[in-house]
Amino acid sequence: MSPIDAYMKNSVETATPLQQVILLYDRAIIALKAAKDDIRHKDIQSKVSNLTRASDIIRALDSSLDFEKGGEIAHNLHLLYDFVLSQLPLVHARNDEKLLEDLVDILQNLKEGWEGIGSKI
Repeated sequence: MSPIDAYMKNSVETATPLQQVILLYDRAIIALKAAKDDIRHKDIQSKVSNLTRASDIIRALDSSLDFEKGGEIAHNLHLLYDFVLSQLPLVHARNDEKLLEDLVDILQNLKEGWEGIGSKI
């Protein structure tokens, strides 16, 4: 395990649930930004890998939603996650950097919302 992987593993294991959610957003955003670079450099294999990584993370975020406790907020997050997931194949097929930027903006706004919750706890 590389030092970076060890650091990330330790960060996740010692983080609160809220911090883990924020870390997941960070990782998804990093993967999407990397996919944008991959599009520019015509690196299809890396683009697919980064889009898959982002998709896996968003699916993990979606599967962690508690609709009973989260109510309308959980439902709205589910709709946003579903929208982002539905757009990733279009990004891949069209190499659509603008759509990719829009998806990053959505995740960045959600991440900032979670960070705002953390600052109030």
